[in-house]
Amino acid sequence: MKSQEKNQWNITYSYKYDLASFCNLFSRSEDLISLHEEGYDEFKDAIEGRPDLVELAQDMQRGGFDPRIVLVSAFDLVEYQGYDIEELVTVLENKQKSRRLFDHYVVEEELVTEDIWREGIEPLLPRLAEMAKHVHENGFLTYWKENCKPKLHERSSELGAEASEYHVISEINSLLGPRYHLPLDHVTLQLSHFSAPFGTKLRGQSFLTDARWDLDDIISIALHEMIHPPFSRDKIDELAKFLWEDDLIQEAYEKQPEGSSYNTPLRFLEEHLTEGAHVFLGEKLGVIDSPLEYFVKHDQGSHVVSVIIYDHLKKKDVDEHASFEETIHEMKEKRILYPGELRKEYRRIYDESGVEPVY
Repeated sequence: MKSQEKNQWNITYSYKYDLASFCNLFSRSEDLISLHEEGYDEFKDAIEGRPDLVELAQDMQRGGFDPRIVLVSAFDLVEYQGYDIEELVTVLENKQKSRRLFDHYVVEEELVTEDIWREGIEPLLPRLAEMAKHVHENGFLTYWKENCKPKLHERSSELGAEASEYHVISEINSLLGPRYHLPLDHVTLQLSHFSAPFGTKLRGQSFLTDARWDLDDIISIALHEMIHPPFSRDKIDELAKFLWEDDLIQEAYEKQPEGSSYNTPLRFLEEHLTEGAHVFLGEKLGVIDSPLEYFVKHDQGSHVVSVIIYDHLKKKDVDEHASFEETIHEMKEKRILYPGELRKEYRRIYDESGVEPVY
């Protein structure tokens, strides 16, 4: 169902985000190459000619990060939208500047702990700058202008008309409650040619996604990225630690795809909370069909808490105006989100639906 309100979408694209996203191909992941085969083939020699950068990307991926997320985050901190590579990578090469910018964005926003940032990521920034420069200097800008930019321009025009029918901000605010209302009445979508299969939250009410996805997928991604985090990460962390010893949680955690970035209790549960909320809203807006089948297929069926949250939201009294945070607290008090109870609740939902569960 489309909202009768008109939502203000700002749909655009930028070279810097495609440069950042392309660098993920240094991992030489078969899944990534299959999604970006033409671009990989064009720059295969440049990638394979730098085995040190290939090793860097693969090591990062094994650690639950990848070049894309760090480079996208870095370039997002730079207002510059041009093509001067030195201007773009200064945030990576200048330690004083990078620390000042990243400290707020990464540490204070609690995207990673300070120890992980200081010891695991910050020392890699100069090498990631080298990676971005290597791609740029091997003809990526010319390739992007000739092969990607025209397609991004055309797709942004198409989506501008289509997406305005969906007022995602009001739907999210209605679910999250006044304390966590999004401050702006619009969302900015940055289209990319090389970001698949990932969607990435940017600063403010902005996100990055691949231009190939259809409208339903883009609306769904917008819901997901704008909900992150659905309430205080301190509260999410408390709940994650409370639930962590549950046997279904542990089994689902182990079943995640290799290299998953949801590699701490906080990150794992925040993703489940966000996914449950976004699928509920996505079904309401008519952009997600068969949610329980979606949960079975997505991320190897590991989002088990999302299933329980989605089911509870769908069955809530329509006149109930509790915030999402209050709803989650209520589910804990009623022993729906409770250690030792999750598998029983998960199986009940799937037994009633007739859909075959993963667990």
